[in-house]
Amino acid sequence: MLNSLHLEGVQLMTSIARDDLVEFLDAYLTPRHMRDHAVNGLQVVGRSEVRKVALGVSASLALFTEAARWNADLILVHHGLFWRDEPRRIDALVKGRLKILFDNDITLLAYHLPLDAHPEVGNNIQILKRLGLRHTGQGLGSWDGTYLGVVGEAFEPTSLMEFSTRVDKLFQTSALVLAFGRQQVRRVGIISGGGAGELMEAVEQGCDVYLTGEAKEPTPAICREVGINYIAAGHYNTEKFGVIALGDVVRDKLGVEVRLFDIPNNL
Repeated sequence: MLNSLHLEGVQLMTSIARDDLVEFLDAYLTPRHMRDHAVNGLQVVGRSEVRKVALGVSASLALFTEAARWNADLILVHHGLFWRDEPRRIDALVKGRLKILFDNDITLLAYHLPLDAHPEVGNNIQILKRLGLRHTGQGLGSWDGTYLGVVGEAFEPTSLMEFSTRVDKLFQTSALVLAFGRQQVRRVGIISGGGAGELMEAVEQGCDVYLTGEAKEPTPAICREVGINYIAAGHYNTEKFGVIALGDVVRDKLGVEVRLFDIPNNL
């Protein structure tokens, strides 16, 4: 249920029921349709009414503390507290984080792979658009019948140096660039976060550049041998735009206040 007030003919939303907000996001991101090693959706229950939504990439004590200082009713993240392959116990780390949520009656929502793959607010489509690329309609990284990543094309070929500069400007970083491919960039494969394992899919798709969050030990040798450029712009950096875009949807559709707490977590 939305609670609202009218001011000189303009309707201003002041709050939404927590359960309605959760239902809206579950319907929008459809996490039930994707197998994931993360727990998607509601992770911690807080107060029943939501006026202020704090956005963040990863659950952390720093994020929770800043959100509590802002008097957030709900925190929405990409990387939550609970993962299916982790021990089912509340250790000192999780206890400290939960204490902040419990003491301040804050709800925690997390959406992992459904937010990576979403065709409108997903991390990968957001990166593609913000880099000014055209979506080819092709995907990368099939997971449970859904592609997590995307393949884009530059409207005009550009040099690798120009493209990497554009990447650095977008993510406000100095990305790792493994320059073992063509110096002219046209076709780009994108998988946010930890996408190193899907490198060969980008090669098979004829990509000039593969853009992801981080590299693994075998990555340089593979790039050298197959002749592809690889850019690692940071796991955190490449998974920030999805939660920002989702926050815009929450604000515009539901009328609540949202705020991003940008707490970088790159190595």
